[in-house]
Amino acid sequence: MTNAQIRLIVLTDISSLQTGFKEPDDTQSLVRLLLYANEFEIESLIATCTNHWSGEVKPDYIRAIVKEYGKVCTQLQAHDPRYPSEEYLLSVIKSGNSDDGPEFIGDGHDTEGSEWILQAMENEDERPLWVIIWGGTMELAQALWKAEHTRSRQEFLRLIARLRIFSIVDQNRLGSWVRDHYPELFYIRSFSTTRGIYKGGDTSLVTDEWLLQHVTEGHGPLGAAYPKYDGGDIFGKGVKGIKEGDTPSFLYLIPNGLSNPERPDWGGWGGRYELGKGALRHYFDSKEFQGTGEHEDSIYWSSVYRWRDAFQRSFQARMDWCVLPPDQANHEPVVVIQGDRELEAISGNTILLDASSSYDPDGDDLTYEWFIYREAGSFKGDIAFQGEKTSKFTFVAPKVEAPETIHIVLAATDTGNPPLTSYGRVIVTIHPQ
Repeated sequence: MTNAQIRLIVLTDISSLQTGFKEPDDTQSLVRLLLYANEFEIESLIATCTNHWSGEVKPDYIRAIVKEYGKVCTQLQAHDPRYPSEEYLLSVIKSGNSDDGPEFIGDGHDTEGSEWILQAMENEDERPLWVIIWGGTMELAQALWKAEHTRSRQEFLRLIARLRIFSIVDQNRLGSWVRDHYPELFYIRSFSTTRGIYKGGDTSLVTDEWLLQHVTEGHGPLGAAYPKYDGGDIFGKGVKGIKEGDTPSFLYLIPNGLSNPERPDWGGWGGRYELGKGALRHYFDSKEFQGTGEHEDSIYWSSVYRWRDAFQRSFQARMDWCVLPPDQANHEPVVVIQGDRELEAISGNTILLDASSSYDPDGDDLTYEWFIYREAGSFKGDIAFQGEKTSKFTFVAPKVEAPETIHIVLAATDTGNPPLTSYGRVIVTIHPQ
């Protein structure tokens, strides 16, 4: 675990706390997010406009889940003292506008939520401020509008330079409005990719049965508050068990050594995204595998579901933290790769990557799996390598006609229960001889 926490604001159109009533997937995502609250500095949880409650937002639903978190907070803090208190999280729950649309932006439309975002933007903190959007973009749009109309152009650009947006789909009517009006804004929109949290790959890991065994039974009050999903889905047949369509927005940010949040095109647990045509800083779904065939958009799901086994084991372990002391639970290994994480080489050179100093805080043995993340790099040809199952990996820089990048990822997994995986990534730029 790293000491550097990521600044985070969540906009959620939470609409249900229970199975079979409206749409409880935001509650599912909120439960999982709170298990990773030690990795973030959560600056606000904002209840936004929801299509399921006309004229209402539901901050009381957020409070209900935070109170369940409070019942296991001391237990979680035994594993990592950075977990925030229940009292702190309750204090940063805010309400947004119950209406949505460009006609509700401007003078007289400030809300508790939009003002809180603007205040966070103005905080003299050099860390990026991530705003993850599980529903509509109304509060962000209003905060941006007010900043633009009450600050100088130079000051406004300075404020939005700190912002990082990760939006799930373009719910309601303002996602494209924000991108059209603020082309300088760093903005990831996950449309089809986000479905990889529950579709494609090994779906036995997202079933009612999996939840019963690892989350909802015998894992304390926070796990018991996790509602099973039993409802419709625009991408095919109905969903039972885990849906969590919003979860990739923060899986993308978890500091597990795999992803760099500033580089959506590098990929990670929350998916991989590419710069839009003609865009300055707007990123959209990127294709990876050929897809599952069950839907034309399945070609995008795999950049999330390829990691499902690892992120579900992580979820399982953190649910265990809610009921087990540290000496009886498993914790993530620490990957240490000697040398720089970005290297230069010439075709024909042999490169050695040494991760033998990696370790597990619980004393478990580690297994190693090195692989080429081809979709993230520019070189698509064959690469000769050795040691992919050991702590030391060697490969020969392939022949190239122009500089090409290769992304080499190490997945180090411990032998605890459940086995947990951490990563290291080395990016090698190959130059012609």
